[in-house]
Amino acid sequence: MRAICSAAFLLVCFIWATNAQAQNSSNQGNGINHIKSTQNSRQQQPQKGSIRDEPIRFNTKAKDSCSMVISSQTNFTKLRVSCKSKGKSYWCDFLGKPNLCRAYSNNPRHYFTQLMWDMRKLHNACQGPRVYKPQMCRSASDEVQMVLHASWPKISIPKPTQTSPNKMAEEYCWKSLQGICTYFINWFQN
Repeated sequence: MRAICSAAFLLVCFIWATNAQAQNSSNQGNGINHIKSTQNSRQQQPQKGSIRDEPIRFNTKAKDSCSMVISSQTNFTKLRVSCKSKGKSYWCDFLGKPNLCRAYSNNPRHYFTQLMWDMRKLHNACQGPRVYKPQMCRSASDEVQMVLHASWPKISIPKPTQTSPNKMAEEYCWKSLQGICTYFINWFQN
């Protein structure tokens, strides 16, 4: 009887040890799978605070609702400013190489936030300067500036109106010489 009890006890201990080892292996496998799934989900998620995560939104002086979206285009950075107001919309694209500025590399979102602060002072965000160079990169080369590349509707530059020769003569010549001045101005304009 004693031998049977000892054998039963050894069998129970063996089964218990085998079962514990199987659970431990299963838990380790689950732990490894959990670590792998966590690493995969981290790799799939974009970095927090990335400039491409979400647009920078702002309102212009005329209350146009605008957003700035940043993307890469070959070796340039592209900035698209899109605005809507009272059923109308417009957009403009800027190209530049802000990554050549060390301050930009440290905080890219701040670079475009500085542009936004300039654009929000305008009535139309696309009818401001054709070139933007934020304060944080003032000492960098001109390649870091964002230059207007395209817009819709097209931004028209008003042509200077040509002043008539009689009007120019009145402005720039003595009264007694205005007739002669008109003749010469007219001759040079044609």
